[in-house]
This record gives sequence, structure tokens and C-alpha cells, in this order.
Amino acid sequence: MESEKEATTEQVMRRVQGLFAKAEGTDNEAEANTFRAKAYELLAKHSLNEMKVRASGQHSERSLRDNQIIIVRFDIPLRYREQRILLLVAINTALHNRGVDCGEGVQRIIGVRRNIDRARFLYSLLMPQMLSATSKYVPDDPFDHFAVVRERQSFMNGFAATVHQRLAEAEANAIRAAGKSAALAIREDEERTQAAFDKKWPKTFKRSIAHRSSGEGFAAGARSGNAADVGHTRVGGGRKALGS
Repeated sequence: MESEKEATTEQVMRRVQGLFAKAEGTDNEAEANTFRAKAYELLAKHSLNEMKVRASGQHSERSLRDNQIIIVRFDIPLRYREQRILLLVAINTALHNRGVDCGEGVQRIIGVRRNIDRARFLYSLLMPQMLSATSKYVPDDPFDHFAVVRERQSFMNGFAATVHQRLAEAEANAIRAAGKSAALAIREDEERTQAAFDKKWPKTFKRSIAHRSSGEGFAAGARSGNAADVGHTRVGGGRKALGS
């Protein structure tokens, strides 16, 4: 039973990876958007199927492991660090996780392992796509170095914002389709995650980070990311809480 479940998970991940590869391989924005939307939908539905197994009482060693609260660390490179963090935040907040910016590019994310694993998987696929799309984006004045950097930062902000919106929509649609029990299970996951976050990082205060977004760069990134603003909060000790 467990090995069958693991194979199903692997098959879903391969299908999702294939859909993202198709999105990356087309110059048609509408097609890319469709492929990514389908990938988000697959991940959301698969996660709810895993939760149904748990709710039915058919616990396995794997399902119990997937239900644990865990903390993972991301080390974000310096180049375009803020934009990389925004994408990380966009994905994790849409998938019911919380996180803390510990400074120097170190991010710690807390959540139910099932949601953390989905977020890590999506981040590994979307980050290269965001950087690739950014490298192809040419602002109106390509000879103004500072303008190019600023426009490309805005582009990535738009990309991350749209990823957040589309992913959150896919989650909400899957939960609605699955019914009240799924909504209650997700709420339980969020409450457990919040309680663990508050215990680990009890002193928090909000801090907003203004996006360096010009209209054209942000809009182009939003189209590419296929928009909702993604904010930060700050916690005691100089750390920033990711998502609120």
C-alpha cells in the first residue's frame, strides 16, 4: 500500500515537472499560463488526496511523517536576493507555510511536511524559470545599466506576485471541490503551523518592503509568471517573518 502511494506521488511530480517544462518551452504566454495552472491544480488535488487518506484513519508510516511540522533552511544567493526571497514567500504563503528571514540570505520555513515538500519542489522549478524569463526581458533603454537592473527587479516582483495568486487560486479551488472536511483539515494545518511559528519565534512585528516596480517591468513579469502583493513581517532579533 505504501509503495503504491509513493509511486503515485512520484508520478504526480513527474507530470508537474513535465508541465513546467512545457511552460518554459513555449513563447506563447497563454499556453505557458495554461501549463502552469494545470501544474498547480495537480499539486493541490494530490495534496488533498493525501489528506483524505489521513482523515479516513488509514495511517501509514509515510502519512504520519507527511503530517509532521518541520523547519527547513534555504540559503539564498546574493544576486537578486530580495526577488528570490519574494518568490519563496509567494509559494510558501500560498501553501499554508510560514517563514523567517534570518539575514544574510538565510530563510527558515516552517509548516506541515506535506506542504513544505510541495513548496520546495515548486521553488526548484520556478526559480530557474523566473531567472531565465528575466534574462530575456529587455527594457526600453537597454543601455542604461541601472534602469535595466531596476526593470528586471520589477519583472521578478511581478512574476512572484502572479505565482502567488495563481497558486493560491488553485489551492482554494481544490479545497472547495473537496468539500467542508478538506477546508477543516487545511485550517487545522494552518493553525498547527501558526502555533509552531509563534512558539519558535514569539516576538514579531510587521515590516513592509516596497517593491521596486515600474509599471512595464512588473506587468511583464506578471504575464510571465502567470497579481497579488507578497509582503514580509519582521520578528525580534533582526529577523523578518515571511508571510503573515
